[in-house]
Amino acid sequence: MKRAGVALWGMAVLLPTSASARDYCSTRPSLGQSACTIDAGRVAIETALSDWERDGDADTVLFGDTLVRLGLTDRIELQADWAPVGVVRDRATGGRTARTGDLEIGSRIALRNPDGKGLSYGLQPSVTVPTGRSPVGSGGWGASLIAPVSYDLTDRLNLQFSPEIATMPREDRGGNMAVATATLGLGIVVSDKCQVTVEGQWAHDDMATEHRAALAVAWQLSDDFFVDAGGVAGLDHDTPALRVYSGLSHRF
Repeated sequence: MKRAGVALWGMAVLLPTSASARDYCSTRPSLGQSACTIDAGRVAIETALSDWERDGDADTVLFGDTLVRLGLTDRIELQADWAPVGVVRDRATGGRTARTGDLEIGSRIALRNPDGKGLSYGLQPSVTVPTGRSPVGSGGWGASLIAPVSYDLTDRLNLQFSPEIATMPREDRGGNMAVATATLGLGIVVSDKCQVTVEGQWAHDDMATEHRAALAVAWQLSDDFFVDAGGVAGLDHDTPALRVYSGLSHRF
């Protein structure tokens, strides 16, 4: 696993890059998505350093959940997301189950302003490949389509909206179910090096309706490097009570 991670970073360094890159827009740490893409020939690796969630009687910890982004054109990027290890602990018995997560492969297509400035919108289709097993993996194939929209209210305020429709495997019985999700967020530029994102999220399927509130902070250490931390609170009994995470994003 460590060798695979080193290989990914090595490949990213060797890929050609554009002479003058636009501002790096990391996908982390918000719940929603954006239409902002990276330049053609550039690679970004965005990795969770920690990701813990409490749901009912169990705690879930993901290790190394990583998104790799590859710029194909000025407006299109390829994405691959995979969590190599996840551990679910039953708080009542103390028992632990370790599994790998599913692989999500997709793309992001910027239809307007691929740099994310002004009014920006696009499409983000993806397919979930069942490389993992329950309780970390979903146990079946899935697909989703996100249509992210963002708008600069001022130089320091950015309104973000991410509607999503997906088909995902049911946990308790066979077949897939339709899942609808809507994430509304406000990005606040606190300083040249710090941005805060406040979000609310609604999700519905044929088993439950969930509501979340989230707060995340990202610090820009250089033009190509961010670190972040965030928290998500469930607002009803159907939603996981708490999630706390941190990570880093690097563009090559």
